[in-house]
Amino acid sequence: MQDQSDMVSVRDFSVFLKDPIFKEVHSVGINGGEPSMVSNLPDYVKEILKLPKLRSLNIITNGFNNGDFLQNVEQIFNLCKKSDIKFHISLSLDGYGEIHNLIRGREDAFEKTIITINKIYSHKEKYCDNVDVGCTVSQQNVNNLIELDTYCKMKKIKIKYRLAIANKRINNASILNNFCVISNPSQQSAKEFFHRMMSKSTNFHDKFKYFALFYWLNNPKKKRLLGCSWKEEGITMDGNGNIFYCAVCSKNIGSLKYEKGETIFFSKQNINYRKEIIRKECNDCIHDYEGMIELKYILIYIKDIFINKYSMKLFYLRCMTGFL
Repeated sequence: MQDQSDMVSVRDFSVFLKDPIFKEVHSVGINGGEPSMVSNLPDYVKEILKLPKLRSLNIITNGFNNGDFLQNVEQIFNLCKKSDIKFHISLSLDGYGEIHNLIRGREDAFEKTIITINKIYSHKEKYCDNVDVGCTVSQQNVNNLIELDTYCKMKKIKIKYRLAIANKRINNASILNNFCVISNPSQQSAKEFFHRMMSKSTNFHDKFKYFALFYWLNNPKKKRLLGCSWKEEGITMDGNGNIFYCAVCSKNIGSLKYEKGETIFFSKQNINYRKEIIRKECNDCIHDYEGMIELKYILIYIKDIFINKYSMKLFYLRCMTGFL
């Protein structure tokens, strides 16, 4: 779900969610744009929580509006608890201090976001089941990420990183060269940072994720190793009932205002378009880090770890035995 300034009424939204296309949905993400700008967000969430198979709800926010939005978040968490739905909040933090202000385009961005982060972390039992911070790696912050990572570790803030890429949903492809590290001198800094994160991460999921990002950046022929929920089973709906296959690569394939979801999703024309997305976009896309990981890609990771760990010992052995 994406927020929109002209999004439909709660009543119409409720009608959309009753469409059979959503009957198997088990996880919903609310992003934007900016969800905190929807003043009656809990009313929309009430309709989301009626989905029969729903198990988790996630909201991504910039954290600027820490007054009314936190009141809404508290209400949403209470609704989720009543429905036995796990509620997760992710706050966007793209740099320490002035770096975050620069990227967000306002002088008080860091201050406001940190206030929200501190309030949620201090009273997590009041606002959510889980909370973390997300940073989008771009030309503007890639050389200052260690400072941000150190700050978050000092404050015991869980932070995750992803790459800034072209995104059809927010129509940023025309300015890609202004922020993306790919084909830019800053790409080397991004490689080094993700390799560092891979080395320092303590669980397999994070290690593999950062290895996959490093691997993708380090190879001229881009190859995705990560799983992707959209490729297999995901669906995106905006605030007006428009349907998209993929959160970043899909065009609008139809509207629930005029057609049933299954008619839109499974039409021959749209299925052919979906196959085209998978064929042309999925193998070298680096967006979204959730989904089933194929065994062959885990083997690539294991091989790389082995080579890194033992390469110097193997080289020394070859030197000693004369097999160069």
